[in-house]
Amino acid sequence: MYVSGEIQIVPIGADVSFTRYIAKVKTILDASGLQHTMHDSGTNFQGDFALVTRVTEECMQSVMDNGAPRVLCYLKLGARTDKEYAKELPAAEKVKKYLDQQQQEQ
Repeated sequence: MYVSGEIQIVPIGADVSFTRYIAKVKTILDASGLQHTMHDSGTNFQGDFALVTRVTEECMQSVMDNGAPRVLCYLKLGARTDKEYAKELPAAEKVKKYLDQQQQEQ
């Protein structure tokens, strides 16, 4: 099953700065093959459900292996049968395209 979603990983009981934890998470995501975009409060992604769950486990484990005694993971997933996510423009691109069209019509 192909899914789209967002993941947020939060180290607990660790340094105030999350940079070293999230840097490792980014390397895992980059190597995974998941289409993803990081932002300040998480990462949006698209990919196969089995791959998403495997990568989620790897990311959580990497945070603990890097010294965080606890980790919280917020994972939002969506799936659909009326369209193929892989062929859809990401929502942000669809909104930009729409706004560009609206601006041209004015």
